Amino acid sequence: FGSSPPPSAAATPGTHACSRATQRAAAMAPLARAGAAGGPLCILFAILRCTGAMVTEGSIHVPGNSTVFVTKFCFTFDPAPNGSVGKLNITLWAPSLTRHQRAHLVMFDDEAESFPGPSGQWDALSCAERVKHAKNKVRLDWTKQEVGQRIRFAVREHIRPRFWYLALADCSGLGLEDVRFQVHAVNDAYGSSLEFSTDMRCAPWAFLFLAMAYAALIVAQLRAKKLLAKSAQGDNAKDKAAHPFAQILIVGIVLGFVAAALSCGHFFLYMANGAGAPLLGVTAQLLCGASRFVLASLLLLLSEGKCVSYVMTAADARRVGRLLGPFFVVCLILELWGDHSVSSRYTTDYVYTTAFGWAIILVNLLLLARYASNLWQTHARERDQYDGIFYRRWGLVYGAWFLALPTTAILSQAVLAPYAWYIVSVCVNGAMTALVYAALVVGLWPGNKRTYLKLHAPLLPEEALEGCVRYGYEAAMPEEVSKDLSPPARLPSLLGSTAQHGYRCAKLGHYALP
Repeated sequence: FGSSPPPSAAATPGTHACSRATQRAAAMAPLARAGAAGGPLCILFAILRCTGAMVTEGSIHVPGNSTVFVTKFCFTFDPAPNGSVGKLNITLWAPSLTRHQRAHLVMFDDEAESFPGPSGQWDALSCAERVKHAKNKVRLDWTKQEVGQRIRFAVREHIRPRFWYLALADCSGLGLEDVRFQVHAVNDAYGSSLEFSTDMRCAPWAFLFLAMAYAALIVAQLRAKKLLAKSAQGDNAKDKAAHPFAQILIVGIVLGFVAAALSCGHFFLYMANGAGAPLLGVTAQLLCGASRFVLASLLLLLSEGKCVSYVMTAADARRVGRLLGPFFVVCLILELWGDHSVSSRYTTDYVYTTAFGWAIILVNLLLLARYASNLWQTHARERDQYDGIFYRRWGLVYGAWFLALPTTAILSQAVLAPYAWYIVSVCVNGAMTALVYAALVVGLWPGNKRTYLKLHAPLLPEEALEGCVRYGYEAAMPEEVSKDLSPPARLPSLLGSTAQHGYRCAKLGHYALP
């Protein structure tokens, strides 16, 4: 690894550039200290201020006899003996640097003999011992305090992609105040994608694929809604096309599409300028979480037998929304906080391998436990019915969605290389979510006679349905209710093989013949 350091003034610490979609600028360090007062709002403000992983700027304080990390970046590799895979261009301003002060800009990589990550052993090293672990170092030039010291490193890597870290070390005991920096890193081997860190290189194409998949699902679901409205008769047409389950399903798919599209926009801008549009990235993160929340709600309703054996009402949707709402808010805050935690610790972790990420995974497992409990109870009531097959077979398949996030986190820790963690997580979790949405769209497709899923607009007042919904057998209709009902229309073919005439009670498959 080579360097061309013109003597110059100062350096700065900042945040990391490799673990998530955007680089957290070094200016986030003061915000971290204010986190106790500002909480999640401070984190959101810091993220919106940041630039991309390849272009980073900010300022920070370096205490005496300490090492403070500025940023990190994942470079690719080239087996050629003299091949250079990338460059780091740094400009530093250190107005408080004195003539005899020993301060350095140092470079580490993630090898064990350099900087494998934060640990008790690393914390026990003195400032001078840490500098000895550096792959390269440049002393800061006090004569360049005002104009800025420009430093350039050429990175050579021959075996595999690695994370490289920039840090400031002041071993004189005096410290550095208000050090400003600008860092631009490039992977020269990536051509038009040279602005990307290795772990982010495939991200724009992954999100583009997800956006296209969600767009196809939106078209399919709108088509199904139109066919469903046409297949219904009389006054039921509007109700059937606006069934709560179908409405929630289309909302979740649209949220997923917008999230993927915004991520595409952020990453393709990032490809052009090395910074992207952080606001788009944060908005996409919020909408992606909302889409997952909607899907979890739909799966919990299915586990209760809604739209399989029992009628679903709007009250069911509100009840599940109240149950999962707090989980959604907590997970969102934890994910944003976890992103910030990764940048402050300067590890190769991404959000789901931090303590905050494991908390999110725990929430996923709690939801899985709730899903499994509901599925078990519903199957116990329906095992002897035709719908019992759904709970024994497809119920388990749908439940696997809750395991996607824990599985990718475990793979990241046990099997995958650090530079593969982020993209594998995006692909596996994104593909699983889109696949389950697709299964629901196909299962509810009008005319699909092999499905167990059934949309059914309530034909009776909700009060008359509650007994059947709760206990699973025909409820006696109050006389004053039944005498006001008109003869029923023929059920659409969407409901499978149960093409009989009659009113459906809350338990699908039981009828009160007129």
